[in-house]
Amino acid sequence: MGLGDIIFALGQWLRTTQAPEIALAIQTWPLSHVIDENFWVIPTIQTIHILAIAAVFGSVVMINLRIFQAAGRSRTMTQTARRYLPWVWWGLLVLLLTGIGMTIGEPVREITNPVFWIKMILIIVAAAISLWFQDSVRRNVARWELTHSGRVSIRVGAGAVIALWCLIMLAGRWIAYAPT
Repeated sequence: MGLGDIIFALGQWLRTTQAPEIALAIQTWPLSHVIDENFWVIPTIQTIHILAIAAVFGSVVMINLRIFQAAGRSRTMTQTARRYLPWVWWGLLVLLLTGIGMTIGEPVREITNPVFWIKMILIIVAAAISLWFQDSVRRNVARWELTHSGRVSIRVGAGAVIALWCLIMLAGRWIAYAPT
């Protein structure tokens, strides 16, 4: 069973849930009509959404470059986290708000789309990792101050986080092309 088969099966399953009814109900909301009737609203929301993704991903990459010791070596991990984690959290808030706006504007396209739900799960995983990282840096400062050789497990995890965010961005773009 390939990825396409899994996405198709998930889409078929979504049709058996309350998702289509919820999407159609949201489509009747006055705010949904305002977003739908004004051609400039969705592109504006999408632009802000993409800029927030850039801020979050850029911050994640900068933190991970510090973990790889490829950038920011003059700063401690605590200083690096203090500098970039607010961008992650504020960016995630903007992503949530703009994502809600896009969902209200095009509820059927989003809520009945299996790739949308895959993206939501991946974002929850990424947010949980960010919470764990922030707490870990706060409690275990010495662990995060890597030597030149570094800890392999931490570096593998950092690479996995970058890959996770790339999957999230890919899923976000793929929503437009997945069958609903």
